[in-house]
Amino acid sequence: MTKLLSIIIPTYNMAALLPRCLDSLVSAKQADKLDVLVVNDGSKDKSLEVAKSYAERYPSVIRVIDKPNGNYGSTINAALPVAEGLYVKVLDSDDWFDTPVLDQFLATISSIKADMLITHFSQISAHAKEVFKYNTMGREPYEYGRIYDLDEVLKDGYIRFFLMHALTYRTELLRQMGYKQTEGISYTDTEWSCYPTFYAKTICFLNLNLYQYNLDREGQTMAPEVLMKSIGQLQKVTDTMLAYYEAHKADLTETRHKWMEQYYINRLRILYKLYLLDMPREDFKAADLQMMDDKYSPICERNGWTIRLYPENKLLRTEYITYWHKHHRRWPKWYEKFNHLVDIVVKWLYVKLYRR
Repeated sequence: MTKLLSIIIPTYNMAALLPRCLDSLVSAKQADKLDVLVVNDGSKDKSLEVAKSYAERYPSVIRVIDKPNGNYGSTINAALPVAEGLYVKVLDSDDWFDTPVLDQFLATISSIKADMLITHFSQISAHAKEVFKYNTMGREPYEYGRIYDLDEVLKDGYIRFFLMHALTYRTELLRQMGYKQTEGISYTDTEWSCYPTFYAKTICFLNLNLYQYNLDREGQTMAPEVLMKSIGQLQKVTDTMLAYYEAHKADLTETRHKWMEQYYINRLRILYKLYLLDMPREDFKAADLQMMDDKYSPICERNGWTIRLYPENKLLRTEYITYWHKHHRRWPKWYEKFNHLVDIVVKWLYVKLYRR
């Protein structure tokens, strides 16, 4: 039987959570249309044993790749060449799919041919579950199930970036572009969300909440305390992505080029935000930020990029990066606290007015 969907599951020391992940797949009514690739990245716990036990019970669905530790990107690089599905999606081993929705997804993609498929996802913490859709101010601008030219979608300006949890790619697209992910460091899922966008021609949005993203795990890479310790890795990923942009920007359409410029500006803005807003004041070192600023300022000047970092609430107009360049210090502590309070109020109003 032709496999519709390959699911790559990077796994490192996830023996306790891997069963929930795999159960959400093998219990699907159409599980026989799945090609599940569990890539054990040198785990030191019993992750490999768990994966093999599932492969023994579901040999037509699950395959196991066991390899030395090489971090996240190496697992994608190991699985992609042997993926058998028409489409391919990544599922982290501490997350899971909504099983009934997975069946709907498989039924839907059996009659769709697009380079990129976009689905909703839930972000789940200990006390809340929030559904994320690709909409603006509560408006969903695209017709579900319709295949769009990607340039037309990007030209609209509604979408500033894609996230891994929402993305499914046509497998052959990734093979034709020679997709490779950086190995040896974390946070390379941003490459998965970016590089194929240089080449994809078509996109389809589906009204399905498939991916369930678990934030309630100690040591989760997006936890604020982990992010603060990983700025060096975030910069390395950004450096690699900037090099990719420089090597391929000449091949982009005008629309794609403008969109990519904003994507990379936003990427750099995130790094400045980590230093100038998110980092605890006691951990902030002006010399570290200056070193980063010295590295990225020439790149921005060469490409004509201007990076602005305003408060999230859009009410206070003091701009962080300009303030840094002028004073070589962060905002006063009292102003940061006031800004944080305004952020909370504005976000509460936004949720009340626009989130359904």
